[in-house]
Amino acid sequence: MVTYRPISNLGHRPKAAFRPVKVDTPVELVKPKTKMKAEPRRSVYKPVGIRPVTKPEEIHDEFEDVLVEEPEDVPEVASPELPEDIEEPCEEEMLEEENQDEAEEPEEPEELEEPEELEEPEVPEEPEELEEPEVPEVPEEPEEPEALEEANQSSPKRQFEPDDELSAKRRKITSTLSFSLEPEQLLLLGRWNLANDRAARYVMQAASLEETRAVAETGWRPARNAPRADGRDGKTPAEQLNEKILAVREEAFGPQGGRAVDVVAAFVQKWQLDGQDDATLRSASSKDLRFVLKEFDGSRSVAALLEEAALEESIPREACDTTEDAAGDELGVLTCGRLNRLELMDPSADALVVGDANLTFSILLAKHREALGHVGRIVATTFETIEILRERYPEIDATVKELESKDAEVLHNVDGTRLAVDPRFQDMVKKFEAVYYNFPHAGVVQGFFDGHPFVRWRHENLMHLFFRALRSFVKPNGLVKVSSNCCAKGVRFSDIIAGAQNSEFVHVETLPFQEWSLRGYRRSYGDRRDANRRPEENENYRSQSANSDMVYTFRYMPSGDAPPKALIRRPPTKNDLLMSAEGKLRGVSQEQRQRRAEEIYELFLTYVQGIHVG
Repeated sequence: MVTYRPISNLGHRPKAAFRPVKVDTPVELVKPKTKMKAEPRRSVYKPVGIRPVTKPEEIHDEFEDVLVEEPEDVPEVASPELPEDIEEPCEEEMLEEENQDEAEEPEEPEELEEPEELEEPEVPEEPEELEEPEVPEVPEEPEEPEALEEANQSSPKRQFEPDDELSAKRRKITSTLSFSLEPEQLLLLGRWNLANDRAARYVMQAASLEETRAVAETGWRPARNAPRADGRDGKTPAEQLNEKILAVREEAFGPQGGRAVDVVAAFVQKWQLDGQDDATLRSASSKDLRFVLKEFDGSRSVAALLEEAALEESIPREACDTTEDAAGDELGVLTCGRLNRLELMDPSADALVVGDANLTFSILLAKHREALGHVGRIVATTFETIEILRERYPEIDATVKELESKDAEVLHNVDGTRLAVDPRFQDMVKKFEAVYYNFPHAGVVQGFFDGHPFVRWRHENLMHLFFRALRSFVKPNGLVKVSSNCCAKGVRFSDIIAGAQNSEFVHVETLPFQEWSLRGYRRSYGDRRDANRRPEENENYRSQSANSDMVYTFRYMPSGDAPPKALIRRPPTKNDLLMSAEGKLRGVSQEQRQRRAEEIYELFLTYVQGIHVG
């Protein structure tokens, strides 16, 4: 007689070993029909929210052929070389240990049914690659216009061949998407189930390892569909991750963030001074404070410099040659701030205005300087051509005529990031002592919010390239003022300050726009919307500007050494656009997505090549 134990449902333990059961009567062991091998489990389920990734034959970087020229004393501004392929640590060792433990555990005999063959999930085909348009070589800003140096450095092509024996999870992580991410970044994306999210991976590529670790330490994770303040479509995980990384990055700019910062607070933030030095500087006179601001380099204490400054007598007002010396005995922090607010510059200084769409700011500046008896010249520029300006601003010809009557020079079709390759600026090297750029913006991409990572790289590059271009045309100690909203999502305050610091423009003060003597010009959107309405007609816009608009003030203080490379963000690749569901690419057919991705990609190419886009 043969005795069998009841069959138990052990389908969830396919790797179990079999052993006979001791009973009182002889037992004839019956082996199951199918012998299961102890090997790592292979999941047949597709995780929710992750697109399966096919095996690519070759990875091609669409922007690898773009050539960049750098200034003579400036390192090349080129796209960084992509790091070697990074493989995410797999779980094979852990699975082998698990298999050993399960093999040692005795199991009861059972009669297993022949398992049904599971169908493998269908893997969508890689979207058809769009033809790559030819990208011409375009020079970038040199330090001197005469010295244009070619930089023939491009990103190498990379090819990835995954190992067929890797587990499903490892194949998923070591796909085409992992070639430029650190293991810690891959691990964090995997924890959020964003391993195959092309937009999230693009955001992570722009984050430093320190920023990645800071985000991980907070325990934060993106929501499935976070709501927006205006109630429109929710934010995607990539948008949420981008905002979180930016928030971590902006913590380094101090507790004030992008809001008002006086001259002492900006100085203390730059040199990381303590509270005692802050209090001492705030009680110093204008003469002594300006001496410390000019001479301090970290080698001597603030107290020692103030003692040295006190040995010099103040210049009588009637004998002063400059406006700064006229109030030497007054409280320094108030006097310096008043000079910046009243725009009391050198009467003979030349000024440059960049991106003045309707030229109303240039008119206001010309009248201001005329009233003060200044003789310095004003060069007013617009980004658009005069033909486009006439369509948007019927009064533009009269404005130009008025500016020219005040000895100002008006130039159209000027890109503020490419001044050195504009022949009209060849005789303006080291000429300007004051530069103004009000509410910079890289332009709207239809279907995307300004803060979306797929389009925000243009705003960040705008500021870094703008300040790098100014190095050739601003005199040492010259002032640059950039007005912007401290809560803006396109050109953020951190983009302005970081771009300035990277090109040796020192942040000296952030003053509220409403306290600036040049605030009263007629603002514009700077695009086709101006043909029908202006910003002052929008109540929300007016309310926002009154509370959050700031004027960020910088002083050019070159060290004599070559500055670090300009931080240039790379745009998303064509495959990033095709394989994502962001912005206008969401909720459309494959054909529509491919067409829209082609349009966006062509637009991005124009930015990379430096082609003027209105």
